[in-house]
This record gives sequence, structure tokens and C-alpha cells, in this order.
Amino acid sequence: MSVNKTHVNRLKDGRGQGRGEQYVPFIQANDNKVASEGWLTRTLGWHSNRIHHTLSNYEYQYLLVQDWSDQVVDIREQYPLTPIEATQKIAARLNIKHPQHKGEDVVMSTDFMLTTMSVHGELQEHPRTIKPINKLNKRTLELFEIERQYYKELNLEWKVVFDVGRPISFIRNIDWLYDAKRLEGRPGMDLEVVNMLAEPLLYKLQSLSRTMSISKKCLNCDNQLGVEPGTSMFMIKHMLANKKWTTSMMEPIRESAPLQIERSKSK
Repeated sequence: MSVNKTHVNRLKDGRGQGRGEQYVPFIQANDNKVASEGWLTRTLGWHSNRIHHTLSNYEYQYLLVQDWSDQVVDIREQYPLTPIEATQKIAARLNIKHPQHKGEDVVMSTDFMLTTMSVHGELQEHPRTIKPINKLNKRTLELFEIERQYYKELNLEWKVVFDVGRPISFIRNIDWLYDAKRLEGRPGMDLEVVNMLAEPLLYKLQSLSRTMSISKKCLNCDNQLGVEPGTSMFMIKHMLANKKWTTSMMEPIRESAPLQIERSKSK
């Protein structure tokens, strides 16, 4: 069976290869792919320091959670199952039709290949497929079986992550502070300024009423510290994103509500 020429060319161009900052997703947001639930995002990742391409809201949310994890050291999305001959053989053995486009076999891909580091410093690979439970059907299960068998032959444990049971507040909180991790592109903000502001800001935040909303606290702190409006709010997000400060990430964070912040014991 002939292989889709576009997919062949993607592999020749280096897609699906590399690690960390050098990894190139096999499927990208500009490939005219119809995204699941209408979502296409390009997100600068924390661990990888490169743009991630997610094709659904669920993929984006999963990326946020994995980027927050200290155990994850690399995230490779839209990871191709190559060589295609491997999935073709599995499909034939299982008597399952291989995925095709216009009569040509296409390269299958896994939503995420995570790399974690154990407490003993060992790197481990974890292929993960993201799927809304209401999208399951017979064909989807067939493709899952090809995917499972592919990774079984590589001695990797492949798993499906469903949308049920997601920690929604946790995900929304990470999304709220996600873009504040880095200082690049922040006029007037650098490491020296952050270090200068961190302690007096935390002291003022903790000295104000515990019932005052975080937005009002930030306005108060901006005025008292003589900094540009919005600086205190950015500092809170930045310090939480870098885990220098801590708060209850499982509880909804709303700028119109109080937020209790402490200095992290581990950072």
C-alpha cells in the first residue's frame, strides 16, 4: 500500500525527530488539520522551551498539567509511530484497516510522549493519547489497539487519558499564571527587579487583610511600592509559576477573591 506523500515529506523534513527544544512535532497547528473541538494552540512550553502544537482543548489542558510537574523533563506532542511499516504490519496482523487519506496509508501519531526522571535519575518514556470519552467508537478502539501493540513491541506502557475526572480548578490556575513563568518580553522586568521586589511585596501582601481580594491587594501594593500598575499581579503569577511562592492550586484562583500566598519551603 502506498504511503501518503505529505507524511513522507514531513518525516524527511525532520518532523517527529529530536528532543527538548529541537523536537519538531509531526503534526503542527498550521497543517490545515481540523482541530478537535475547534482548538489549535501554539504554546511556549516550560520544560521544552519551544512552541508546542496542541490540536484540542483537552490536549492543551494536559500539556499544562505535565509542564507543572517536576518529574517531567520533556514533552513531545504529535509523536509519530515510525516506521510506518511497523503499524502496517500490526494492522494486517489484527485484520484492522490502517488509517488512510485518499486511499494512501498515513503515519499514525500519539498525542504526547512524556519523558520523566525517576528519583534515581533514570529517564522513562510514557506515550499518552488524549480522548474525550464521548468520542469512543469501534473505529477508535481499533486504532487504539494498533497504537497499544506498537508500544508494547517497544516495551513502553501506552495509556489513554480521558476527559473525565480532570482537576479543572488546578488546570485553570496553571493557565492563569502560565505565561508569567519567563521574564523575556516583559519591559522593565528582569531577575534583578524580581529579586528586589519579591520580599517587600510578599510582606505587604501578607500584612493586608486576608479578606481583601487579590486584585485590590495588588493595586495597593503597586501604589505603595511605586511600580507600574499590574506589576504586583505579574509578580504573584511569576513567583507561583516558578514555585518560589505557593498557594492552594487545587482551589479556584479568582482575582476578585482573596488569595493566600506563602513562601515555598522547597524553593
